[in-house]
Amino acid sequence: MEELREILEGLIQLLKEEKDSLVQNDGNRVKEIVLEKERYIDRISEFKGMDIERDREIMGLIEEINSLQELNLLLTNQALSYQNSILESILNNVNGLANTYSANGNYEKENNINLIDQSV
Repeated sequence: MEELREILEGLIQLLKEEKDSLVQNDGNRVKEIVLEKERYIDRISEFKGMDIERDREIMGLIEEINSLQELNLLLTNQALSYQNSILESILNNVNGLANTYSANGNYEKENNINLIDQSV
């Protein structure tokens, strides 16, 4: 049980580090952490079949892990949503490039590049 407790506490620290990396938008570190989490999961699977429901401390650690993992998932979804918004804005600006004729008959390229949607 003590070994399982140490593994769970290590996973909690890793999840906290993942949260910080997500907040700081450090994608490379998040990628490394995901690989480390896989190693923790492999180690935890060795304890499959143990009766841990009566151990309040371990159950508390598991609940904390679930909570941190849920928070990290929300932060990940928020970051993806933000990136998608930026990409959509850039795409709309690329589509906003227009070739037109000026009032005096010259051929001009009009560049309407805005990162903020001003159409609303």
